Amino acid sequence: MDYRHICTAAMIAHQGLRAAHNAANALTGNDDSLDEKTNLLGMRQLLLRHIMLEIANIADVAGISRAIYKDHPELGEMHAALAKAFEFFKYIRNKFVGHMVEDLTSKTFEWIPHAYSTLGKTDAAHQLILSWFVLETVINTYTDPTTGHKIFESETDLNYPPDRTRFLNYLGETAESSLRYAASLIAVAASYVDIPDLKNDWLPLAMKAGETDFEFLTKKR
Repeated sequence: MDYRHICTAAMIAHQGLRAAHNAANALTGNDDSLDEKTNLLGMRQLLLRHIMLEIANIADVAGISRAIYKDHPELGEMHAALAKAFEFFKYIRNKFVGHMVEDLTSKTFEWIPHAYSTLGKTDAAHQLILSWFVLETVINTYTDPTTGHKIFESETDLNYPPDRTRFLNYLGETAESSLRYAASLIAVAASYVDIPDLKNDWLPLAMKAGETDFEFLTKKR
């Protein structure tokens, strides 16, 4: 197990999630004009997308860290409590936030025909509306063929305040729990890393750095 990688990946995801989560909570602005309101909503949606992305990245790290749980069962318990949410936000990342798949586009225009009114527009307001429609659709496609919706009890309409609040509360609670899990994982993983003495071992480390041969990184599983 590469504890250095686990620690590094968890740290980067933790930093990104914490920054986006804090920024979203602190976001304020003047929405007196349509342009200002559009900019404010656009920034809020950007932060929400980044929060979902980093939750999914923490989920990826959790997936390669299970062997640690034997000696640190508290991490296993935290992961178990987050498992359902982790899968949900990985799905959203893989179908929408990370890269958008064609099937999601098709389903969006089927579910929300009004999306056609935004198509081809280059102004921020129409693009923001379309992105909101796609987010709503990807949430609703997270289903099980036999039991229906896997997270919420009914379809989600993000323009309906109770549904919007339900989703945002779930996202916020998952973000906070993910931050606690990642912080604990960072501490545990770091304790297994053999960190060199950067003062006494600096010369050989610098010589090795100078011999670095950069190569294209291939995908590994």
